[in-house]
Amino acid sequence: MLYSDGAVRTTSLRGVPNSSESVTFADLLDADHLRHAVLTTFVIDEPWLLSHFNTTTTPTPTLTLAANASIHLSDLTSDSHLAIRRVRPELPKPSVQIVHSKLLLLFFADFMRFAVCTGNLIEDDWTIMHNSVYVQDFPMDSSTVFPANEFSLSLAYALLDLSIPFDVVAWLNHVDFAKATSIHIVTSVPTGGVRQNTFMGEYGMLRLAKVIEQIYGSRPIVDNFEPDTRLYCVGSSLGRLDYRWLRELYLCAHGIAPHTMRKYVFDYNTPNDMVDVGIAFHTQAQVEACQYGDQCAQYIMAKQSAYEARDFPRGAMLRIEPSQNNALVHAKAMVARVGVEQDEGWVYIGSHNCTMAAWGTLRGEEPPYFNNYELGIILSRVRFEKLGESMAVSAVWKDQQLSLPFRIVWDPYSRNDTPHFTSQ
Repeated sequence: MLYSDGAVRTTSLRGVPNSSESVTFADLLDADHLRHAVLTTFVIDEPWLLSHFNTTTTPTPTLTLAANASIHLSDLTSDSHLAIRRVRPELPKPSVQIVHSKLLLLFFADFMRFAVCTGNLIEDDWTIMHNSVYVQDFPMDSSTVFPANEFSLSLAYALLDLSIPFDVVAWLNHVDFAKATSIHIVTSVPTGGVRQNTFMGEYGMLRLAKVIEQIYGSRPIVDNFEPDTRLYCVGSSLGRLDYRWLRELYLCAHGIAPHTMRKYVFDYNTPNDMVDVGIAFHTQAQVEACQYGDQCAQYIMAKQSAYEARDFPRGAMLRIEPSQNNALVHAKAMVARVGVEQDEGWVYIGSHNCTMAAWGTLRGEEPPYFNNYELGIILSRVRFEKLGESMAVSAVWKDQQLSLPFRIVWDPYSRNDTPHFTSQ
C-alpha cells in the first residue's frame, strides 16, 4: 500500500515534470489491479474516464457511479466489458441543487483506496488545472468484519446520503479503518429530501462546527468570547456572500454552532475586521496569464453582480498564490491557523467552495438550507512552519509537509484587482 498513513497530493500538470508530491488519475486508479470502483463527481467526461479502466483483467472490474443529475451519461458502448452501476442522488430541487462531491473509493484484492478530490472526472481537471487529492489506503479482508469507528460510520453515512446501494456500502465492513486518525469527514446534503438527517447528524458548516469541537473541546458560554483562528479559504467558484454569513462560518471554525447564545454576543459586539476570514480567488490578470491559455478560464467562476453587491465582503478578498507559476488553482480548501502563535490548526480539502450553496445558510428558527451534495475531509493537528524569510508558511501533518497547489500567504487584492468573472 502506497498511502497507508494518508497523504495530500497535487494533480500533475501537463508539461510539468512529475514529482513524488503529484499524482495522475491513472496512478490512483491502478487499473491493472482494480476490482471495484465507487466514484462521485459533478462533471464527467465518460469516454475519458472509461479509457482508464482495464477490462481484460480477471475478474472484470465493476464501477458504481454517482454524478450530477443534469449531466447526461450515455449508455455503455457495446465494445466495453466494464459493468457500470449508475445511481442518481436525490435532488428535491433539480433545477438548482447539484451533486458536487468528488470521491474515489477503489477496491483492490487486499486494500481499499480512499481519495477525496477537488477535481471532477474530466481530463482538464487532472492535466491543466491544479487540484488537490487526499489519499489513504486501508487494509481489507473479505473474510473479516472489522469494528466500526467514527470515520467508517461517517463514510458509510456519506455514501448512503448519495444513494449508493446498501450492498456496496456493506463492503466497508471488511475494511480496517484503524489508521483513520486525525482525519474527519464533512458533508453537505441538499435540503428538502428524505435523506437529509436520515444518517449524518449535521451537515455543512454545522458539521464543521461539530468536528472542530471534537478536536478542541467545547468552549464555555461567556460574554467575552475572543476569536483565535485565522481562516484562509480557497475556491474556484464565487457567489453571493456577506459578513453575516462569514460570521456564521467563522464561529463554526471555532467549534461553535451559531444557534447558541454566543452567536448573538458575537454578532452584536464584534466588528467586521475581527471576522478573520480571507477568501482566496483568482484575479482576472491571473486567469489571463495561465500557461494553458483560455481553456482554463471556464473553470474559474464568479458572478460580477454578486461581487459588486453592496454587502459583499470585498475587504476579505485575497489573491491565490499558485505553487506552480502561471497555473490556475481549482482546489477547494480551508487553512485554519489557531492560537496566539498561529503555529497549529487544521486543513480542509474537498469539494466545498466558500459559498452559501456549499456550506449552507442558517435561517433563524427554521432548519438550515443546503443546496449541494459536498464531501471533504478535515486534517487535524496540523503544524505551520515559516518558509525562510518569506511571509508564507508550510503545513505539516503527521510529520509530512502537505503538498498544496497554493502557497499559504495572506495577500489582499490590490485596488485594481477583480475576480475573473464568468457571468453577470
